[in-house]
Amino acid sequence: MESQATFYLDQPKPLVGGKIIGLARSGPNADPHQDEFFGFVIKFPNGKTKTLLLLSDDEGNAPGSFEIINED
Repeated sequence: MESQATFYLDQPKPLVGGKIIGLARSGPNADPHQDEFFGFVIKFPNGKTKTLLLLSDDEGNAPGSFEIINED
C-alpha cells in the first residue's frame, strides 16, 4: 500500500525540470467572502507552461500556505 506522503510527492513529479517563470493568482471569486488562490507559472524545455496553484486541502476550498526553507 502506498503511503500518503508518497502519493502527494508523486503529484508534482511532472513539474520536475520546469522553471518557475512567474507568479499566478486565480483572480477574484464570484463570492466576495472567498479568498483568491496563488501559485507559480512553470515553463518546460518543450516551451509548454503549467500553472501550480497552492491549495489548503484536496477539495481546494481555501488558499494554502507554504514554508520556504533556506538550504545554504
